[in-house]
Amino acid sequence: MKEYLDSNRVNFLIWRYLIEGNYRETAVKFQKEWHVEEPHRQLDFAQHVKSHALVNVINKGLLYNSLEREHVQLQQVPRDAAAATALAEAMQLGIFGPLLACPPPQQKQDEEEQQQQQTDEMDQDDEAESETVPGAPATSGGDAENNRKRQIDRQPQAPLLNGSPAKRPRLSNGYENGVDAATTPMELDQNHHSDNHAYPSPQEGEQAPTPTPRTDGPEQGTQVDKVEELATETTFIPLGSGLDDAPTSSPTTALARINGESAPVLLHCQWHPRDPTILAAAGTDALARIWNVSRGATTDLASVGHVNGASPDFHAVVEEDVLPRATVTAMAWNWDGSTIAIATDSDSKARIDLWSHEGSHLQRFEVAEPPVIKLRWNPSSAAILGIAPDNGGTLITVYDAATTNSMTYLLPRHDLDSEPLDAAWTSESEFLIGGGDLLRALRCADGKITEVRTYDTREGDSLTQVQFDWRTSLVATCGEKGFVDIWDSNGKRREIKAHCDAVTALAWQPLQQSPSAGDERLLASGGEDGAIFIWNALAPDGKAKCSMTMGPPIVALAFTPDGAFIAGATSERILIWKVGDCSIPRASWSRAPHPGWLSPRMNPESDEEDEHCLGWDATGHKLAYGVNSRLAIINFR
Repeated sequence: MKEYLDSNRVNFLIWRYLIEGNYRETAVKFQKEWHVEEPHRQLDFAQHVKSHALVNVINKGLLYNSLEREHVQLQQVPRDAAAATALAEAMQLGIFGPLLACPPPQQKQDEEEQQQQQTDEMDQDDEAESETVPGAPATSGGDAENNRKRQIDRQPQAPLLNGSPAKRPRLSNGYENGVDAATTPMELDQNHHSDNHAYPSPQEGEQAPTPTPRTDGPEQGTQVDKVEELATETTFIPLGSGLDDAPTSSPTTALARINGESAPVLLHCQWHPRDPTILAAAGTDALARIWNVSRGATTDLASVGHVNGASPDFHAVVEEDVLPRATVTAMAWNWDGSTIAIATDSDSKARIDLWSHEGSHLQRFEVAEPPVIKLRWNPSSAAILGIAPDNGGTLITVYDAATTNSMTYLLPRHDLDSEPLDAAWTSESEFLIGGGDLLRALRCADGKITEVRTYDTREGDSLTQVQFDWRTSLVATCGEKGFVDIWDSNGKRREIKAHCDAVTALAWQPLQQSPSAGDERLLASGGEDGAIFIWNALAPDGKAKCSMTMGPPIVALAFTPDGAFIAGATSERILIWKVGDCSIPRASWSRAPHPGWLSPRMNPESDEEDEHCLGWDATGHKLAYGVNSRLAIINFR
């Protein structure tokens, strides 16, 4: 009985082919247009489809076509010489045109050169094998092919494109080894799995080696001919108590200080907006510090017994009466970096403290109910907005940074636990709040906060982030359904179906000056589907300018202050691309190789990592990345 075909079956075979052929970005785009988020799970027949099914079916179809031609040739008897010539010519045409007994000349030459190079590289190994087995029998045709496979298996794998597994050299071009071989022509292109389940979605891609990009020419005096590995350009900052930060001669002690179970959990990390040597970080166990970080040369941890030989100087920005078990729930620098706001939750009591960048205490505001989940400075740094719960609802408070005055706005039925709010200032006195199905513009005037506009949001979606662009006055929001929405000053919304799952990161590209007529305005989004897209927010078509895939969910995005580069982070690694040339990352960094990154968790069975911090310094030379009890400073350029 012949199996039936429908669009889902054909699409699944094509999607599997793209995955197996390492065309992962194309596979992601194909999934989006197909509107099937997880083909290997959602389609009942997927578990029965074996590897390379599309190529297998096509090869068998070609065999059937060959048998048809042979049958016609046997059944039809030409009436004359002209008919015989026409029949002979027809028998030499296949699906792809004239039949070829061997590969095209250029392809054959390339394969011969590649094989000769492999043979030269493997001479030494072959000699060693022949010495190991003296008097070995002559190699048969099948053994020769196996030896050739073994040589190719030994060859170092080609580097990766955006984390996709590299393709391996092709052995055959047809039916050289019979029908069985012809049914698996992608034999050396596959990554074998223990079962016949469909390949995972690109969003579930594995971590892979780093690619080698093409040379794009000089970049600030440096010729880029490969992805730069930043593992050796990393400094780990200890987060333990000050007593534990003294230098030590013991590598074991040094690692314990970084990895110790008593180390606080990092929740916030922000560079000074103007000074690239100042970094603030905060978290649990009353962690709130401002470090002085210089770029200095990195050294081997084992050789000096401490991370890069010394612990950076820091100022503690938490008052003495704050309990050791207190948590810093929010943190924000003002626009010029002269003041940093720290919100703490200590024994069910909340407050906001203002500190100078030198570590001097400036101001304190008491908060009725913890925790304060957001802090946002207005453009002049004269006022700071805080969001906190209040008797089952949500209280929006704007504090005067120079006095103890404040004004409030109550959302009586908004639950912050289920629908956290984000906020963004849009002028000196107006700001947006968004979360769940709420997006509202508010204004501070005459000692009170009043509503300006409530926006019509998408039904069934839940907003998670609000980003305002000072250059175009556009607002970007994102949510759990994978949409990115662009709002103009009149409240008109334009939606982009950006991701297959929740959007986890959203960032406008920094600009040194306002865009002119006809210029682009770039916005980056990252999602749980492992994809990063860069959009032109001014374009009406809703098509991405470029896309990158990282495999695991994206946890953070960050543009350099000059907008030239963008960093994307997962829980495992960071990739850095040049904006406008996203085909190959410029640099990569992975957690796994760093001993200072392998800190034990209090609950070893839990892999939950709630907060990830990612940010560039003011020059775009250093990148801070933090999660759990670790903080890494990565030198990029």
